[in-house]
Amino acid sequence: MRTYCDSNAGSQIEPVLWNARESVWIISPWLGKDYAKRLAFMSQKGIEVRIITSFVDFNIDSLEILKASENPNLRLLVLDKKKVAFIHAKIYIIDNKYGVSGSANLTYSGLNSSVENLSIAETNEEVQKIRNDFMNLWMIFDRKSMSNEELSSGSSYSIRAAFPLSINFGNIDKPDIIGKELVYHPYYFFEFSFRASAGKSPPVLFENSGFVVLDGVTRRIINDDLLGEEINNHSAEGYVLKTENKYRLTIHQPIIRDFREARELVLNHIIEENTERYTQYYGSRSYDRIFVPYRNIIRFIKSGFVQVPMWYIEIVESKKRHYQNVFLGASGRKWSEFVYCPECQKKIWINEAIICDMCGTRVCHDCIKEKGLIFTKKICASCISKS
Repeated sequence: MRTYCDSNAGSQIEPVLWNARESVWIISPWLGKDYAKRLAFMSQKGIEVRIITSFVDFNIDSLEILKASENPNLRLLVLDKKKVAFIHAKIYIIDNKYGVSGSANLTYSGLNSSVENLSIAETNEEVQKIRNDFMNLWMIFDRKSMSNEELSSGSSYSIRAAFPLSINFGNIDKPDIIGKELVYHPYYFFEFSFRASAGKSPPVLFENSGFVVLDGVTRRIINDDLLGEEINNHSAEGYVLKTENKYRLTIHQPIIRDFREARELVLNHIIEENTERYTQYYGSRSYDRIFVPYRNIIRFIKSGFVQVPMWYIEIVESKKRHYQNVFLGASGRKWSEFVYCPECQKKIWINEAIICDMCGTRVCHDCIKEKGLIFTKKICASCISKS
């Protein structure tokens, strides 16, 4: 075990911390906002991030950032000193191969200007001892840590990368707007390319590239250009939204276990979509062949995990005009629209609704009837009852 006692403690921690490949475990009573952003980003890239910290005013912005970035790879344990204890230890464990304990908080002053004392593990056995200390504290305080509801500052939530609702609706308190919900939905994204040749004399060239979006809840590939563009190109500065019971906030949790599983699902999709038949010519003869991309030729240029914010706005204009609009939160563009069938109140996608030929109302398939033998009309149940 070697020691370090000087300013610039970050020189002993940051080069290893920001190059972690598998896991980052940190105990720091004070947590700087910029460092919280970097840790959140690392978790979105598939690195396991565990943080034990304290519920103090200094950490409010950092905690909001981490909460808004919630994903399976990010685990946060926050202790309230008034109810449980004040955590004062400082520990850094990276990839289970590098361990540091001492006095340096994960803040700018802790890593740069303050004089700190560090004990740096040099052997696997020493790293394991620090790791055991971390896990002992984790197990002791896991059930006593603060919940997301307790961490919320009053009725505020950190809305990361989402435009305010007023961008799409000037007066968001109009009486015909009866529902306002911001939904974070989890997606994994991968930008890929491959190039390969098959056969001889002459070889047949195969190549492709694209941007694949994987739904973290349904595990399905999403073929939606608008959503893909939203994830790939659009972003907005984060801000804090005072809910004051005017909005609902829903964060959907992914069922995909980790980034490796997501990558495997996307690889299988790319291989399936690019498997194709081709004809190989040898002199005067031709042979039918099948090209299947090998996994090792598929290169991922960019990948990540993101919780996409979407506004769900429910509007009632009349008994026959009840609908819900969905706006993508980062760009403010309309993504989809649903209508409520006035006959049975079932919510359906607007493109699947049937328009009554008599009154022009959009209804579901179950509430429309066809009348006439030669010149048929589609008529809703209400119009049939009146005729």
